[in-house]
Amino acid sequence: MPNIQLRPYNHASSFRKIAAAAWDDMYQATIYGQLKIRVEALEAYIDKARTETGKRITLTHCVTRALALLLSEHPDINALVINRKLYLREDVDIFLQVALPSDDPDRMGKSDLTGLCVRRADKLSLGELHDTIREQASALRKGKDKDFDKTKKQANNTPGWLLHRALKFIGWLQYRWNIDTSFLGAPRDPFGSAMVTSVGMFDARVGYAPFFPLARTAIILCIGAIVEEPVVENGEVVPGRVISIQATMDHRVVDGYHAGILSQEITKILTEPDKYLGTP
Repeated sequence: MPNIQLRPYNHASSFRKIAAAAWDDMYQATIYGQLKIRVEALEAYIDKARTETGKRITLTHCVTRALALLLSEHPDINALVINRKLYLREDVDIFLQVALPSDDPDRMGKSDLTGLCVRRADKLSLGELHDTIREQASALRKGKDKDFDKTKKQANNTPGWLLHRALKFIGWLQYRWNIDTSFLGAPRDPFGSAMVTSVGMFDARVGYAPFFPLARTAIILCIGAIVEEPVVENGEVVPGRVISIQATMDHRVVDGYHAGILSQEITKILTEPDKYLGTP
């Protein structure tokens, strides 16, 4: 079994082909964007979903589902570059960050950061997405995730210079030769198609996330806190509740045209959640 299920991207434009060949990696080709969205309708939708299901649906669940639907609807941005050539992913897998705070308030450096990958996220309802994230996050926080525990032990017991070389080697196998490295103890394509993280839970309004060197995600969305600020409605300035979503994108896969479509459609989904997110 390969590291990632892929298919050829034979209809790539000339720019896509040039971009894939010109930049050495996604870190050189990074572009950024920011989008502000009113969330009154989304907050009402979340409150209703919580009441009807008894599940703690959050803003992060809704943004994750919206992104998964968009990647499924626009498969050309569910892509990555291997050996300077573009390929389309067969599945939509979304990675979410999970913070593991330290019990020692005097040692912030002991707080850990990991995450979970929701496989085929576009096939899940909002309620199913919630359950999958909750189950995986609970396993991480209780120390019952075998992959994370193994990775943590290896990181703690391996000298930095050797760990660097081992990580580079695994990345080379996974994303240069598309080899499933599970036999080495490294999970298959652990970061998936795209990544969603939130700084809003820390009351931060804006944040940008970097591409992780071992990942080949083409898009990262970072969700800020909900704030009240003046907005224009029907030509008048009124109070509004707004979130800011920041995007980090691989320019070899996503350009301004794609980003414009994504921003329009994610705004549509999140401002009309009953219509597009469906029944939880």
